[in-house]
Amino acid sequence: MKNNIKIIVRLVILCFTIQSQAQDKQTIMKEKGISISNFNAEHISDEEIKVSVDYSYVGETDPKKKFIYAFPQDGEGNSMSRNVDTELIPLKIGNNQVSFTIKKRLKIENFISHSIKLCMLEIKREIYCQEFSYKKSWKESSSPIKIIAFNSNKTQVNIGEPVTLTWQTENATRITILQPGTRFFHGSNEASGNRTVKPIKTTTYVLKASKSSKKGVIKQESRRVTITVNTNTAPEIVDFRIEPQEIERGEQVRFYWQINNAQKIQLFDSFGEIMSDIQHANEKHGKIQNLNGEYMENLNKTETYILKATNDYGSVKKIVKVTVRGKKID
Repeated sequence: MKNNIKIIVRLVILCFTIQSQAQDKQTIMKEKGISISNFNAEHISDEEIKVSVDYSYVGETDPKKKFIYAFPQDGEGNSMSRNVDTELIPLKIGNNQVSFTIKKRLKIENFISHSIKLCMLEIKREIYCQEFSYKKSWKESSSPIKIIAFNSNKTQVNIGEPVTLTWQTENATRITILQPGTRFFHGSNEASGNRTVKPIKTTTYVLKASKSSKKGVIKQESRRVTITVNTNTAPEIVDFRIEPQEIERGEQVRFYWQINNAQKIQLFDSFGEIMSDIQHANEKHGKIQNLNGEYMENLNKTETYILKATNDYGSVKKIVKVTVRGKKID
C-alpha cells in the first residue's frame, strides 16, 4: 500500500513538473515577444470551422519556410491534422491577426476533436505552439445535393455539330456525364463546368451529381438533356481552299477541305475527277461523317477545281481557281 502511495505521489510531482516546464516555456516565449492569443472558433458547417487568433512574432521571416497554422487534436492531445484540410499562412513580424479555414477531408470517417492547436513553425521544426479547448464533431454535411442546372446551348443540330453541355450543382463531390448504351464517360470534381460533345444521332446525356464517403457513394441526383440530331440534311462544305492561289509554273499548291454530313467527296479539275490522289482522314465511305483532308499538286497551267460532297439527301459543290504565271514547262 505504501509503495502505491509513493508511485502516485511521484506521478503527481512529475505532472506538476511537466506543467511547470510548459508554463516556463510559454513565459520565456512571451518575454521574447512570441505569443498566440484571443482564440475564436466560428462554426461554418458540420465539416468546417473558421479559426481566428492574434499572434506576436519576432525573428527572421521567410514566406517559403516559416508559417503559422491550425489543426484539431483528440482528447489525448494527438494531432488530427491528417483528417482535415487547413492553411499554412506565412509568418509576419510584429502583432498580427490571422484567420484559418479548417475543413474535414473527403472520404474521411466522422470524428470528434477536443481542441485546436496553433503552431508557428519552420519547415520540420516547431517554433511555438498554443492549444485551445474547442470540442467539435466532424461529420458529413447534411446539406442536400442539388443540380441547379444541366443545359445545352443547342437542342437541335446537324450531324457532328458541336454542342456545349453546362452544369451547376451544390454540395456534390463528384460529377459524371454518361451517354446510356455507349462507353462515353466524363468525370469531374467541378461543381460547375462545361463539356463539348458532337453527337452523330439523337442522344440523351445524363448528369449524375454524387456525394461520396470512404465507404462509397452515399447520395446521388441525376438530370437528363436530349440533343436531337437532324439526319435528313444535305452535306455542308465548311471550308475549301487552295494555297497559294497564284503561283509560277511548276510550283506546288496545297488543297484543304472540311466537310460535314458527307458520304462521299470528289475533287475535279478540267480533265475530270482526281480520285486516286485524295487522302481522306477517314476512308469509311457510305457512312455519314465529317471529312477533313488535304492534297498537294504541282501545276503547269491555270486550273479550276471543283470539290463535291454527297450524301443521300443531296450534294453541294465549291469552285476554286488557281492562276499560273510564266512560260509553260515541258
